[in-house]
Order: sequence, then structure tokens, then C-alpha cells
Amino acid sequence: MADTPYWTNREAIATATLPDSLVVLGGGAIGLELAQVFTRFGTTVTIIEVADRLLAAEEPEASALIAEVLKGEHIPVVTGATVDRISHDGDGFHVNLDGSDSVAAERLLVASGRRVDLADLGIDTVGLDPGARSLTVDDRMRAGERLWAVGAVTGHDAFTHIATYQATIAVRDILGTPGPGAEPDAVPRVTFTDPEIGAVGLTEAQARERGLAVRTGLAQVPSSARGWIHKAGNDGLIKLVVDADTGLLVGATSAGPTGGEVLGALAVAVHGRVPVERLRHMIYAYPTFHRGIEDALRDLDEHAGSESG
Repeated sequence: MADTPYWTNREAIATATLPDSLVVLGGGAIGLELAQVFTRFGTTVTIIEVADRLLAAEEPEASALIAEVLKGEHIPVVTGATVDRISHDGDGFHVNLDGSDSVAAERLLVASGRRVDLADLGIDTVGLDPGARSLTVDDRMRAGERLWAVGAVTGHDAFTHIATYQATIAVRDILGTPGPGAEPDAVPRVTFTDPEIGAVGLTEAQARERGLAVRTGLAQVPSSARGWIHKAGNDGLIKLVVDADTGLLVGATSAGPTGGEVLGALAVAVHGRVPVERLRHMIYAYPTFHRGIEDALRDLDEHAGSESG
């Protein structure tokens, strides 16, 4: 895809000086985090994303929020883009889009995802396919007889906290210690932009794809008491995804100045299968960003009549 293997050089993954300009390929968590960091250090950054929105795996409301924030920081964003060709002429990179448009920059950051490489792990010696995209594991992290796998090789979310969670389960199973198996539907994740974009469990779209009777509640952080006090930099929202048949919270998004921290309460609710009715009657300390959860629950009640399967 390029005229020179420039990015295989160590200079492509480490830099001691700030480039004047940077093109970021990928509008996921890593791409957005680094794009914002380089921008705030003075680099002119352009983000290119193949999907039709940033953070495509998260809620559309979160995508719209971060897009508006980046716009306010004068970061050009190109979505729905197809990269036809990348070249380097000695002075910088040229990224050709859709056979016509071109974006030029001194440096290129590729943050378009990762793939698992099983080829050199020797798994063929135990009857597994080294060409597979990932290792299939059960809820005890067993990939085969006397074989356990944890981390990115399992094909689950490639987060450090997922790898350590899986490792705890695998060690427990190896030692024969009692304990629960993996529960993949309560995975928390945070994009450390400003504002932070935290989420846990299912998105609204994923819940509907599973055939759940979905109800949602949405609250805007600036409209909350703490958001009003915070003033500048208070961008954020809290979205709840509820299974109306069971009354359980199955997913949630927490975006804001401390979005990842507020997510903790929502992650406990999803993981612990806490009924929404219990959440409604909790006492939320005033004035905290956590009170936005109460606002989202109130919105959920106000739109109770709009639930659908």
C-alpha cells in the first residue's frame, strides 16, 4: 500500500520531537487518544476513519460527543473514508483517499486495529490451527487439554484488565480452586480522551440484535448539578440500556470529565445484575458526577412508553 516500508523503522514507533503535522489512521480509542495528545502539544492532526463515525463500536451519542469536542479543538476528521494508497517522498506522507482526495503530513500514525499472530506459538503441536484468527476458549480459559489461553490471543477485547481477569480465572482453574467462570457481558472499557468515554456491557444496538426489549435513558452532564458547577470542559452524557423484560441494566455509557470513574458504579450494576428498581432508590451524593446516573434513570422512567423489542 506504500512505496517504502518507512513505518517498519523504529522511528515509526518512537519519536523524540513533535512533528509539525500528523495523520492518524483510525478513529478508535488509541487513534483518538493520541490525536488529542499531539494536538494539545501543538501538532496539526488529521484523523481518518473508515467507518461512518468515530468510536464506531460505542453508542452513537458518544461518537457525536467526541466528534463535537474534536471539532472545537480544530482537529479535522474524515469518516467513511477508503485509503487507496500511502506514499512517502522523503519529506512526509501522502494518504490518498477514494482515488482523489489526499492528506499530507510529516508523520503517520496507524491505529486501525490489531490482529493476533498465532503462527509462532507452536499451537500446531497440540492440534490447533496456527492460521486461526484467535484461540477459542471456554469460560475457564481452556483452549484444549492442559492448555489455557489469556489475553489478546483469545479474540476478546484486547484490554489489560481483560487479560488479568482471564489470568485469574485460568490460574484458579489450574489450581483447582473454586470460583466463577468468565462473564463476557460485563466488560468495562474506557477511551481516555478529554472527556473520557466509558462504557460497559451491551450498546443499544447490540441489545436489540439479541432480541431484547430495549429501553434507554439519557442524561447530559452539563445539565447535572456537578456539570453546571464544573462549567468549562463539562461535556458528557450518561446512557443506560435496560432489558425491559427483566428490569436489568445490560449496558451503559458514561462520558465526561471523570467518565471512567463514574463507569465503576454502572459496571457493578451490570456485573451484579442489580435491578434498575434498586438503582432508582439509591442515594447519590450531591454534588457528584455520579448523580447523572439518577438523571438518566429519571429519563428512563419518562420514556417508559417507548420500549420496543
